[in-house]
Amino acid sequence: MISLQITATTPHGVVLSRPWGTALDGLLASVLWHRRKWAARAAGESFTYQDRDTPEILDLPLARCGDPERDQDWHWMATFADLHPRAHDAIEPDIRWRTSRTDRSRLQHLSPVIGSQAVSDNQGRYQRRVVPVLAIPASTLTWRAVGDPDRIRDLLTELPSIGKHRGVGEGVVMQWQVSETPDVPEWAAGHEHESGVLGRTAPPRCVDRLDGVAAGALGVATVRPPYLHPASRTTAYSPAR
Repeated sequence: MISLQITATTPHGVVLSRPWGTALDGLLASVLWHRRKWAARAAGESFTYQDRDTPEILDLPLARCGDPERDQDWHWMATFADLHPRAHDAIEPDIRWRTSRTDRSRLQHLSPVIGSQAVSDNQGRYQRRVVPVLAIPASTLTWRAVGDPDRIRDLLTELPSIGKHRGVGEGVVMQWQVSETPDVPEWAAGHEHESGVLGRTAPPRCVDRLDGVAAGALGVATVRPPYLHPASRTTAYSPAR
């Protein structure tokens, strides 16, 4: 395991649901889950979570901070994407517009007959909508990590896009680059962005060890994938913005 910097070239920017970038460990975990699902499908088997209350720990090509057997706040040594290169002015979000309308064919599963006037596109609950979407118009995204560069490269080849609204062309990744950074201490590579700010959600024990690092607010946050699962929540600082 060595210190690394991962760079994604994103000519159209990326759409996010949070004010900080996408977690690298979450991206790698998603590829492993998709591989397992496709393998199960090829074998004619079903694939589900074995224990919904305790997520399975995937074998990610990353070093761990803490012991899963002992530390509830353990996490993978990898940052979230750095969206704001500190050498330049902060990137302002770009507002992009998406349209949404009711899928009549799906409504027919609830009602066998839907006339042309029964569901109005102009008013009421099922009317057409124009939805604003916040995108970050960054040409490159960078992560720091401590891990196996060859295995990480292999997983990243299966990620042609990241972020939200990928189906309409947002978050397209033209190129992935994994570079070794042996001059960066492993502890910093697993927690900080290049400019010395906290680059991921991290428990107080980690932030206290990072001397002088700028961090966000202290609260309850998830620190490892799956990031939507309550078992991943703990007391942690949010990334600096």
